[in-house]
Amino acid sequence: MAKLDKEFRAFYNDEVKFNGNKEIRDKKSKLKDDFKSSFPTIFKESFDEDFKVENIRFIDQGSYAIGTAINHGTKAYDIDVATILDIDITKYPNPIDVKKVARDALINTNRQPIIKGPCITVKYTKQGEEKYHIDFPIYANYNGSLYLARGHEFSNEENRQWEPADPEGLNKYFKIENLQIEGLDLSDEEKQQRNQKRRLIRYLKWWKSEEYSQPQSDNEVPPSISLTILVCLYFETAKVEGKYNDLAALHKTVSNIVTEIFYDEYNQDGKIVKRIKECNLPTNPYADTLTKLRNSDNHVSKFYNKMENLRKRLESAVNESNERKAAETICKILGDKFPLPEEDKVNEEDSFA
Repeated sequence: MAKLDKEFRAFYNDEVKFNGNKEIRDKKSKLKDDFKSSFPTIFKESFDEDFKVENIRFIDQGSYAIGTAINHGTKAYDIDVATILDIDITKYPNPIDVKKVARDALINTNRQPIIKGPCITVKYTKQGEEKYHIDFPIYANYNGSLYLARGHEFSNEENRQWEPADPEGLNKYFKIENLQIEGLDLSDEEKQQRNQKRRLIRYLKWWKSEEYSQPQSDNEVPPSISLTILVCLYFETAKVEGKYNDLAALHKTVSNIVTEIFYDEYNQDGKIVKRIKECNLPTNPYADTLTKLRNSDNHVSKFYNKMENLRKRLESAVNESNERKAAETICKILGDKFPLPEEDKVNEEDSFA
């Protein structure tokens, strides 16, 4: 069997992969029903204008929608429900006015939604700790295009805007062009490669949760959307002994990412510093998802050092002939939930020859 196939499969299926559960599905359905029931009434009270429930629709987006959500115990699940409203943004130029109505439509005695910059968040906690949250980014459907309501409740005027967006196009990019299998006419090889690509995205997101478990600033943490885009751009499939091998593919893909996105440049003091290329959304508004990280040389340097360390350890595991030692190296990357194989007695004896 190819190196650590069994261990990677067990780790992925038992620890990493998260496809949702009935509680989350029920909560999401209840929130959507409450929103459709309340929003038209509150909109009428706020703006003295009728709003039909037929002019509300929802689509899933984010990692939950494209099958790349992870089950890391230190991180609350994040569910994104794009909420699309048929609204004339020239009549409602301040998106916060609309977001307040949307927020109020989700309020009840047991939940207090919060208006954040890109969305409205509803948190669910257990014994004082957040278990998961459901985000409702609010979009206006106007003149055949979608616009995201940007800005938190108390944002300055310059930070409030209807930003061009394409959540459906983004879903299509990830699902149809990169990850989805169901309903597409794909060869078995294409299906296997897409499955491997999805697994690699989840491994990297798990690695991020391990590496950035206690960040000094949220801005230093590479967003999951960035890691997802980077794997889609620089993914390299790998087989060992005729079977798709995740260790080899992860090593090749991470090596490609490190090579392609980092470069050296002289700063104003004449010192060589690490820089990072843009990682743009593949659809409108084509924004750089690494902007906040890039604003600090220290953040970029830290990200590079972590990625380079990841690359080196993956390379060490790929080149290690002893399965147990290779797995121990992976544990340094992905944590102690990665399973260790039984001691390789043959290799142990050979090491003393």
